[in-house]
Amino acid sequence: MRLLFPCAILMALLASTGCTHFGTKGIVVDSEFKPFIPQNTKVLMGVKIDKLLESPLYQDHKDALDLPQIDAFSERTGFDLKRDFSSVLGGWNGIRWFAMGRGQFNQTQWETKLASLGAHPREFKSYRLFGDENNSLVFVRKGFVLAGATSAIEELIVTHQKNETGIPAELEQQLQTIPGTDQIWIVSRDGLPFANIPMRSEISSALSNIVGYVSRTAIGVGVDSGLHLRADLTCISDPGAQRVRDALRGGIGLARLTTRDDQLDLLRLYDAIHVDQDKTIIHVRGDFDAELTNKLLASISHVKAQ
Repeated sequence: MRLLFPCAILMALLASTGCTHFGTKGIVVDSEFKPFIPQNTKVLMGVKIDKLLESPLYQDHKDALDLPQIDAFSERTGFDLKRDFSSVLGGWNGIRWFAMGRGQFNQTQWETKLASLGAHPREFKSYRLFGDENNSLVFVRKGFVLAGATSAIEELIVTHQKNETGIPAELEQQLQTIPGTDQIWIVSRDGLPFANIPMRSEISSALSNIVGYVSRTAIGVGVDSGLHLRADLTCISDPGAQRVRDALRGGIGLARLTTRDDQLDLLRLYDAIHVDQDKTIIHVRGDFDAELTNKLLASISHVKAQ
């Protein structure tokens, strides 16, 4: 489960360029998930796996879009994220991550596999937890599972039973700014949610220059025959927003300058990313049209095949 968050962020960062994407406003979180979201949650992210797999882009580029890390996870654990889940949601409270998923999976087979991996069941507040002192998984009901750090799962259960759950108002407000048709999304009321994820040194260095100026984040990625990005970064002040805007534009400009003239598709990509400022909010917009997306993914497939 922990792989879902960095993978979704990677897709969000890659998804940026040039026509127009329309979608109904507002992400609606699965009603099954809401009663298990603690009110102290600082970051939420979701992936509508079924809608993502149905998209023309995925159907045309399965090999390029299938991540080996997820395939390895499925092979090792027996949990096939693409087959078993229709939607997943991850969250972070500032200390620990948790995840939950809905879908069609065989609970008996999962329990047998978990037992073979050394995850023994135990009772906690009328729920059966599979795992150890570090990580646990619990089947809430048919087709609904929670997973994460054991302490985080226990907290989810306790807050659920106390009715101390529900999406925090700040995050709900962020969700309303994302097109409802987007299959991948993330909202944060704790700055840039991916700033602490291990990444290439030059990217980490660039983020370190702006991370302290961002207070809230809303990112949505829509996938059809192309890719469509919408990101809003709320900053702590107007000068802070200007610094973030200038850093992002400078990074894009530098990337363009270091791109060879014969790499026309990459040049088109950079040229189509738009970074604008509206007082304390930085808007990043971009769309890959189908033609450009197909070319870029075909290049990725060629590299993977070598």
